[in-house]
Amino acid sequence: MQQRDWSTAVAALVLLAFSLTGALLLVSLAPEMYRPWTVVWFVGLAVVAAVLRWFLSAAGRGSVRGRLLFWAHTALAATLVLLNPLFGLYGFYGYVDASRLARGRELAAGVAATAVVCALSQTGGPPSALFTPLFIGLFTAVNLAIAGAMARADRGRQRHTEELERAHASLMRAQEDNSALQAELVAQARDTGVAEERARLAREIHDTVAQDLVAIIAQLGAVSSTDDAAERERRLELVHETARKALAEARRSVRALSSPRLDEADLATALGDLLTAWRQLHGGQARLIVDGDPRPSGNDPALLRIAQEALSNARKHAAASTVQIELGYEADQVRVTVADDGAGFDPATTRPGVGLASMRGRAQDADGELTVDTSPGRGTIVTATLPGRWR
Repeated sequence: MQQRDWSTAVAALVLLAFSLTGALLLVSLAPEMYRPWTVVWFVGLAVVAAVLRWFLSAAGRGSVRGRLLFWAHTALAATLVLLNPLFGLYGFYGYVDASRLARGRELAAGVAATAVVCALSQTGGPPSALFTPLFIGLFTAVNLAIAGAMARADRGRQRHTEELERAHASLMRAQEDNSALQAELVAQARDTGVAEERARLAREIHDTVAQDLVAIIAQLGAVSSTDDAAERERRLELVHETARKALAEARRSVRALSSPRLDEADLATALGDLLTAWRQLHGGQARLIVDGDPRPSGNDPALLRIAQEALSNARKHAAASTVQIELGYEADQVRVTVADDGAGFDPATTRPGVGLASMRGRAQDADGELTVDTSPGRGTIVTATLPGRWR
C-alpha cells in the first residue's frame, strides 16, 4: 500500500481552507458581483475537493490512479475558480500535483492546465471586466513563464542534489578505502616496529651478554689447559669479573637498553674501560686517543656498542694483538675509529657476519654512517660517524 504524503495533504488542505474562507468573505462583501447562491455550490465542491485531496495524497508517483485523480481534481479546481476567483489560491497547488503525479508530455499538459486555472482566478472570474480571452491568454502566458522558470530552477536543484549525493557517496567510498588502507598501514607499521625491535634486541644481546659469555668460555678453556696456579687464579678472577659484568648487562637490558658503562662515566672513560678489559683478556696492546673536547652526546650508547663489537671482532676473527681507538669530537658529529693489526679480509668476497651487520644497523638507526677499510693481511679500520645530538 502506498504511504500517504502527509506534508502535501496538510499543506493543500490549509490552502483550501484559506480559499474557502476568502470566498465566503468575498461574497459577503460584494454580493452584487458574487451571488450568494454560489456559496452552496462552492462549499459543496470544496468538500469534494478535500476528499479528492485525501486520495491524491496516497497516490503513487506516475500511477494511473494518481493521474486520473489529478485531472479530475484540476477540472474541479477550474469549476471552483469560475464560481469564486479566490479559489485560485488553492488551484495554484496544481503545479505541485502535476510535478508529483505526471511525466513527460502529460506533465507539460498538467502545468498548462494549472496555468489556465490560475489565469481564470487572476482575471477575477466571470463577473470581472478582465475576464476576456485576451486577458486570460496573457495571464496564462505569464503563469507558464513563471512555472517554466520554477521548473528549471527545480531541475537545477534536483541535479545539484543528485551531484551532492553522488559526491557524498564517493566520499564515503573513499573514506572506507582510506580506513582500510590506514588499517593496513598501521598493521604494517606495527609489524615493522616488531621486526626492528627484535633486531635491536638481537644486537643488544650479541653486543653485550653473548660477547661476555664467549670471553668467559675462552678463559675457562685457558684455565683448564694451564698448570700455573697463579695464571689460573688470574684467569678465574677475569671470569668472575666478566660474569659480573654480563649479569649487570642482562639486568640492564631488562631495565632499559642504555649502556651501564655510561651511567657513571663519559664515553671516553667507557672506551678506556673496554680497552683495559680487552688487554686483560687477550694480553695485547690497546691505546685510546681522544681528539677534541669530550662532551655527552645522545649517540654515546650506539658509539660504545660499535666500538665494543669492533674490539670483539679484532680478537675473535682477526686474531689482532694491537688495537687502537680514536674518539673525535667535531662541531656537529662524533667519530669513533677502531683499528687493529689483525688478518683483515676481502670485503668483495667475504660475507659480513652478525657483528658487522649489527654495527651498520646501529649507525643507520642513529642517522650516521659506518665505513670498513680492510684487506687481507693489512688489518681492519672501522669508522663510525654519528650526529652529535649534544645534551
